[in-house]
Amino acid sequence: MVLQMISASKGRLGPMVTCTLKLGISILNGGNVQVQQKMLDYLKEKRDAGFFKSLSGLMQSCSVLDLNAFERQNKAEGLGMVTEEGSSSKVLQNDEFTRDLFRFLQLLCEGHNGDFQNFLRTQTGNTTTVNIIISTVDYLLRLQESISDFYWYYSGKDVIDETGKLNFSKALSVAKQIFNSLTEYIQGPCIGNQQSLAHSRLWDAVVGFLHVFANMQMKLSQDASQIELLKELMDLQKDMVVMLLSLLEGNVVNGTIGKQMVDTLVESSSNVEMILKFFDMFLKLKDLTTSDNFKEYDPECKGIISKKEFQKSMESQKQYSQSEIEFLLSCAEADENDMFNYKEFVERFHEPAKDIGFNVAVLLTNLSEHMPHDSRLATFLDLAESVLSYFEPYLGRIEILGSAKRIERVYFEISESSREQWEKPQVKESKRQFIFDVVNEGGESEKMEMFVNFCEDTIFEMQLASQISEPDVVEQPEEEEEEEAHSILEELSGGEEDALESASAFTTAFCSVKKKISDIRHIFAVKNMRKQFKKVKKLSIRELITGFFSFFWMLFIGFFKGIFGLIFGFFHLIWSSMFGGGLVEGAKNMKVTDILGNMPDPTQFGIHGDVGGEDKVEAIESSGSLDKTTTPPGDGTDMDVMLEMLTVPKKEGGKHVEPGLGDVSELSGESSTDQKKKAAAKPVETPESEPEKADTETKEKEDKPKEEEAKEPVAEEKPITKSSHPKEASPAFMSSIFAVLDIYTTKMLNYLARNFYNLRFLALFVCFAINFILLFYKVTGETEEEVDEDDRWEGDEEDDGENTLFDMDEFVLQESTGYMLPTLRFLAVFHTVISLLCLVGYYYLKVPLVVFKREKEIARKLEFDGLYITEQPSDDDIKGQWDRLVINTPSFPNNYWDKFVKRKVINKYGDMYGAERIAELLGLDKSALDFDPTVETVEKEASLLSWLSSIDTKYHIWKMGVVLTDNSFLYLIWYTTMSIFGHFNNFFFAAHLLDIAMGFKTLRTILSSVTHNGKQLVLTVGLLAVVVYLYTVVAFNFFRKFYNKSEDEDEPDMKCDDMMTCYLFHMYVGVRAGGGIGDELEDPAGDPYELYRILFDITFFFFVIVILLAIIQGLIIDAFGELRDQQEQVREDMETKCFICGIGSDYFDTTPHGFETHTLEEHNLANYMFFLMYLINKDETEHTGQESYVWKLYQERCWDFFPAGDCFRKQYEDQLS
Repeated sequence: MVLQMISASKGRLGPMVTCTLKLGISILNGGNVQVQQKMLDYLKEKRDAGFFKSLSGLMQSCSVLDLNAFERQNKAEGLGMVTEEGSSSKVLQNDEFTRDLFRFLQLLCEGHNGDFQNFLRTQTGNTTTVNIIISTVDYLLRLQESISDFYWYYSGKDVIDETGKLNFSKALSVAKQIFNSLTEYIQGPCIGNQQSLAHSRLWDAVVGFLHVFANMQMKLSQDASQIELLKELMDLQKDMVVMLLSLLEGNVVNGTIGKQMVDTLVESSSNVEMILKFFDMFLKLKDLTTSDNFKEYDPECKGIISKKEFQKSMESQKQYSQSEIEFLLSCAEADENDMFNYKEFVERFHEPAKDIGFNVAVLLTNLSEHMPHDSRLATFLDLAESVLSYFEPYLGRIEILGSAKRIERVYFEISESSREQWEKPQVKESKRQFIFDVVNEGGESEKMEMFVNFCEDTIFEMQLASQISEPDVVEQPEEEEEEEAHSILEELSGGEEDALESASAFTTAFCSVKKKISDIRHIFAVKNMRKQFKKVKKLSIRELITGFFSFFWMLFIGFFKGIFGLIFGFFHLIWSSMFGGGLVEGAKNMKVTDILGNMPDPTQFGIHGDVGGEDKVEAIESSGSLDKTTTPPGDGTDMDVMLEMLTVPKKEGGKHVEPGLGDVSELSGESSTDQKKKAAAKPVETPESEPEKADTETKEKEDKPKEEEAKEPVAEEKPITKSSHPKEASPAFMSSIFAVLDIYTTKMLNYLARNFYNLRFLALFVCFAINFILLFYKVTGETEEEVDEDDRWEGDEEDDGENTLFDMDEFVLQESTGYMLPTLRFLAVFHTVISLLCLVGYYYLKVPLVVFKREKEIARKLEFDGLYITEQPSDDDIKGQWDRLVINTPSFPNNYWDKFVKRKVINKYGDMYGAERIAELLGLDKSALDFDPTVETVEKEASLLSWLSSIDTKYHIWKMGVVLTDNSFLYLIWYTTMSIFGHFNNFFFAAHLLDIAMGFKTLRTILSSVTHNGKQLVLTVGLLAVVVYLYTVVAFNFFRKFYNKSEDEDEPDMKCDDMMTCYLFHMYVGVRAGGGIGDELEDPAGDPYELYRILFDITFFFFVIVILLAIIQGLIIDAFGELRDQQEQVREDMETKCFICGIGSDYFDTTPHGFETHTLEEHNLANYMFFLMYLINKDETEHTGQESYVWKLYQERCWDFFPAGDCFRKQYEDQLS
């Protein structure tokens, strides 16, 4: 219908066409592939040439800025004949329709629909072909000329008036939409549309826009009232640069489009130079204001500075010329004292310049690498050297095998935070382990699969590191922060005092104590201490000495004041309670109707001790109104959060949350920010204006629908019950306490996770200190009475006359100072605390990654292998059987970012195996399968039962099993357990010295040599035990008499009279003996069994000592050598062969530093990981053609986009040489 209505319009503008375009935009929004395909099939089937003729006609009817109409309107205004509509509607008519028309065309190609892109250019099969691409460029050129005319009109004026701003804004928004449409026409890349655009008059429009950009941005930046228009102009500039970059998609070296673009830049060289100069000036502002020299002019970081000081700072930096300094000073808006806020100034210009400057840097870099021998381009690169060097750390580039099976270069942005997280110690450790594993264990076919898995794990680890990293605190003057926080605390305490004005003396005393505690907390706050420390650093020596004695004098006086306050408060409390007039005044003000009105009805609900719920609601509403009136407007956002936590939660309809445990888990409600906005909107009214306010409220209530009036509770007319306020406020107070505790707990856990490796090093240092003290222990034979009890080791104290299990002597610490034993006890406790903190830190640093890897593995097997659907894990697969526990839990997947994996599994296997059966297997009910936006989910009441039922027990059990199979976590549990045992026997701390082997890579390799061939080693030891057992059987039967180890002939010590003793003797003595068991037995000379003994001894020596023990030693030595060779191989491969393409360094080293440049800039592993992270975080509708191609293959787990065996330099070797 949309296509038919547009075709029937015959290119004439009308209301029906306008509504039709809006309908088409609605159904195509988001890149609806099905609607696109149906429209394309209809146009091809009907061969409707009228549709494209109508589109071309509508483009020709689209208006542009009419300077003549604008001047006529200005003359009419001078003569007093202006209409109410003004001149904007006549100067640029139908701007909204123009935007809708080109937005509709953009959505037809959304998602890089190549068929529709080509169909817009040429309609194969139609009698008449209309090139929509050329028609769009024709209108763009008309629009650019009209914008240029308006610029020349205002070029002689200092400021653009409001009417001019409105006209410019409309024209710029239309141009912005056209550039977006052109970008969508050619992205993919669509080669035909690229060539069509390149051979059109597009370059004339680009030249015109460059002239407008260069001159208008200089003009607009010098007046604060024109900043909004400047932002719109720079947004348009960004979209034009993105369109130019789209023209270069799939570009080849020395291509025609690249040459035409260079020609255009050369033609507008003066304008391009002005644009680059503009970006360069504002990009350097950030570095200027954050430098140490600049802080001399604003030591307290208030953000206010004079123009003279700003000029001096720029001159001292020697980065700006005199003309640039004068221009920047003209852009700054100063007050009457010649002061201005430089932070707002930098933020106003730096971010837009950074956003657009990056795209300009990408454009120039792209041109320089695809037009290597164009001398004209070198001039622009020299001008843009400063801009390019600024964006070099954030400009990532990789090479991919494009859809045309040609190597293409892709450019993208790398955020500063990603660079920082990449250098974190836990990420470096994962990187080293991956490189070692993939080079030695993975083949060429599996290498890319392992690399992508590593990238996904690293991306999650970097995201986790950014969450636990310390947030960048915006520098703010300490005085303002403290005054702001203190005002909030006073506000809260003041509200409580007003609400409890006529309360009891106990309540008043409680509020007073609470206020004192808040004052003390304010004094010892971290920010206040930091502020005082800064003040102390500025004091002279005389002031420091005076302040030192004054401090102790204040403590002395404050101590007596505190005692006096406590005594006085106690007696005042008793006096107020017994002789105060509060009871009498309360009795005087109380009415009989109040008593009867608050009395419960025993016939209806029974007698309760508490006040009715309606009275509670009203009491809380009254307290809420007090808070609203006492809260001053204009508080900071940080204080809004704190005040929100201390506000009583509300539900819909004005009903408050019932008190109970549910308040802890449900802290939602009307935030204090909203209350402050209401308070700011309604000024505090005088008592004389109250009747007017009441009248207004009465009228508002009368205008309400009757349904809302029926819902309002009747209890609002009842008097407020004072006793209900404290009872109702306690749950909110507890909720706020739990919320604050949760915030500080999260901060503490993040701190432990960030400093996990530092804590491990600290634990090792403490362990060395403990073991150093243990060196001073000695054995003593003295009795308990003779040994000082304080110098005795606690673990060895026994009852008199009793021996220990191993008949040990007493251990004492040999020292003369008396400090070693307390130090040892303190270090033992300290080490245990650090061990526990390491365990907690590891749980929040590495355990999420362990769970993520496991969830990702399960999700991939479900989606691509159909595990648990098409096939079942074997009974021997314990891991697969355990993972079956989690697939039907609501929380799965929790850490893995693809939350719709279950739906993907149903869509893939539902037709074959039944969607309902798979949904039941995955734990999805019918409501999860059918999305109905009209059905609202009913929120459950917050209670203890609902909170317990919301816990996914199966998921947490599965997670616990996964965590307990992590070797590092088990090692830390062992580490902590040994530290706890160290309190019973200090020598357990000696085991912690083994941690040094886990902390150094070389020592880990030595330990790995023992476990590397672990299975073979265990089997060999088992064979050794069997062989020794066979020799034990022979010895027990024939050679028992030779096993007498006694030196006294009267008391023989036979070692082979029973099998167990004989076997242990052979294992302990025979295996350790250098010459075998024969070295430990009696000489068989002259014995009848001499020959057999000789044979027995020689064979034992040969098989056990020479062969089996040598095999065990060989396994360990060979494993160590193998691991060392693997490390050398890893180092050699990374130094001589590219990981991505596999090309050796010999090819690249024909040029100086060729291989180093290739691996750091062209095929950098980190850049490929950053690009994958960039794709995951970017909206799919915003992907370029190259990005969409890579993203599609990535979702299909196909790695054909990696340039295996090829690279850009090798492909264009002849052109680049």
